[in-house]
Amino acid sequence: MLMALARFRAVIPQMCDQVFCQGGLTVTVCFMRIGGLVAAAGVLLLSGCFGEPGPIVSETPSVAGTVAAAVSPTPTPSASAVSEALTDEELTALLPERALIPDVRGAMATAEFFLEQYAPMFHTGDTRVWEALSAEGCEYCASALENAERVRDEGWTARGGQIAVVRNTQDGALTSPTTAYYSIEADREAAFLAPAEGPETRSAKASRTHFEFALELVDDRWLVAGVTSELVSES
Repeated sequence: MLMALARFRAVIPQMCDQVFCQGGLTVTVCFMRIGGLVAAAGVLLLSGCFGEPGPIVSETPSVAGTVAAAVSPTPTPSASAVSEALTDEELTALLPERALIPDVRGAMATAEFFLEQYAPMFHTGDTRVWEALSAEGCEYCASALENAERVRDEGWTARGGQIAVVRNTQDGALTSPTTAYYSIEADREAAFLAPAEGPETRSAKASRTHFEFALELVDDRWLVAGVTSELVSES
C-alpha cells in the first residue's frame, strides 16, 4: 500500500487549495492536509465540505478564532448519530454489483460509489456507508467523516454538492493482489450550508475535479485507503 500511496505525488500537506473535501472543522487547521474552518460576517462556514478546494467562497473571509454563536454549544445528536454500523449484508445490498468483484473493476466501482456518497452523507447525517468503506488510517476519510458528523450534530442544513463521475476519464490498475490505484474526473454541483439559525451560504461552487484513490482489499471487499484531488483547469 505504501507504493500505491506514493503515486499520489506526495502533495497532501500542501493541498488545502486542491483537495476535494476540506475535511476537519477544527478551528485553526485550515492549511493542514485537507481543510479547516473559516468564518465571515460572524457566521460559521464549513470549508469546502462538498468539494470546493480551499476556504469557503466568501466576500471577506477571515480565519476564525472562535466558533460563531449561531452554532449550538450543546447539540442534540440526531437518530442517525447513534445508529449501529451497517452489517456486511446491508452494505452488500447497497453497493453496486461491480463493487463486489475482487479485481480492479471492483476497486473502480467502489471508488466511484464512495465519491457519490459524499453529498448524501452531509444531507442526511447518515455516515454509515462512508465509515464502512473507509480503511483504517485513511486521513481523508476520517476528516470528511468528522465534518459530516459536526454538520449533523450541530443542526446545520446542507444541500447540493452532488458528484457525478465523468466517463472516459478512468485510469486504474492493481498495484498488488490486494491493492489498487484509480484516478477519475468528476463534476460537482454547487453546495450550500446553513447553520441552525442563520442564512444559507454557498460553501462550494460547481467545478470539475481529478481524483486519485488508493484502495485495499480487506476480507474480499475494497476499502478506500487514501484520496487526493485537484481542480481540472478550465479550457
